[in-house]
Amino acid sequence: MLTKKQFYYEFSKRLKKMQLTAKEPETSDITAEIFNEAGNLIALITADDRLVYQGSDNELFKQIGDIARELKEQLGLSVDLSVKTIGYLPNGFMKLYEVGDVVMGSRLSPLIGYEYVTWLKGTDNELMPVYFYAHQFLNFKEAQQDFAERCGFIEKCNAVEKAIMFSIEELSLLLSCCIERVKLDTELSAEVEKSIGEVIAKIEKTLPNLSEDEVDFKNENVRCFR
Repeated sequence: MLTKKQFYYEFSKRLKKMQLTAKEPETSDITAEIFNEAGNLIALITADDRLVYQGSDNELFKQIGDIARELKEQLGLSVDLSVKTIGYLPNGFMKLYEVGDVVMGSRLSPLIGYEYVTWLKGTDNELMPVYFYAHQFLNFKEAQQDFAERCGFIEKCNAVEKAIMFSIEELSLLLSCCIERVKLDTELSAEVEKSIGEVIAKIEKTLPNLSEDEVDFKNENVRCFR
């Protein structure tokens, strides 16, 4: 499952190739500050995923926007909403579904495309609606599945099947070992090579599209990543 945190990690890697540095400030309303090689502030990314020009280099600012658009297209992130909205939610979200105390909404994030969230709904001491225990997605079908599970329309997958048996790092290591075996073992039979190829395909399907190396955006509580 692709997350916003992974998107921003990949985005920061591409910025580095342009000699740009993305830093996460302490303030909660800014996701990142982008600096050029000389240390000048070029742009900001706000907590609601808006790229804001800071007046140092307009041409470079445009290139940053192009990088974000290309990444969004490559990851297949949605720029169109596939269902009609039925109401409004806090923080710019539009309501898509509501059953009992379970709600699903979406919001168009300028840099990323549509993001989807499911919540549980309650009321505060003034009987105003409150939304909590958010599950965040960048894929509509994954969010829809989560909504149906939280509503009780469908049973969750068997806990054993859903459990992650290997970490991302362990899967990556297994993948590397399989690839090296095929490359280096000159006595490998066609049958064994085919079997290893099938294992490689399964691992690649299991691994997310983006690397889970050490992430530059380390603060798990940044508003953007909730």
